[in-house]
Amino acid sequence: MEENARWKLIAVFKLVIVVLLFVVTGLFLFNWQKKSKLTTAKIGFAGLIGQTNGAILTIPYQQTLYKYFGATIDPKVTLPVKTIYGYKDFEFLIDSGAVVSALPQTLASDLGVSLEELPRITIEGFAGQKTFAYRGEFVIKIGKEEVVIPVVFSENPNSSNILGRIGFFEQFNVNFDANNQTIIITKKGS
Repeated sequence: MEENARWKLIAVFKLVIVVLLFVVTGLFLFNWQKKSKLTTAKIGFAGLIGQTNGAILTIPYQQTLYKYFGATIDPKVTLPVKTIYGYKDFEFLIDSGAVVSALPQTLASDLGVSLEELPRITIEGFAGQKTFAYRGEFVIKIGKEEVVIPVVFSENPNSSNILGRIGFFEQFNVNFDANNQTIIITKKGS
């Protein structure tokens, strides 16, 4: 009887080991797959090298559901921005209708910018809505290159992070590829 109990204990032990191996392997594969999807779904300027067709960045379309218009693409990109704490990722709306890039004034101190030293101007937004802003600049990192972009720091508390034409569109081509549902950014002249 003692020998039979010992073999049962060994069999249970082997079964537990096999189950644990399956669980660990499954968790590893799930985590690996999750990281792979995350890498392809959220792309920033950090992964510039190795893009095809001269692209320095390829961004998959992001869909947003609007109450009156349904699902549509939001051309957003995540960029490393130089702050007083080092580089920090910021999400921007790529807006060819915006003359200049814009950030809320609340971010100025994190970027090491003193609003008191900047000229205060009036800017006009959607449907002629006017607000005050401070004209300055900020630095984004594209690959290993730092790029200085003109910006207005808006007093509007609801303002978004926007990449506009002056500075960004002057240096980069932005192509909306509807067939592949991607936004392709290339350096001008390449």
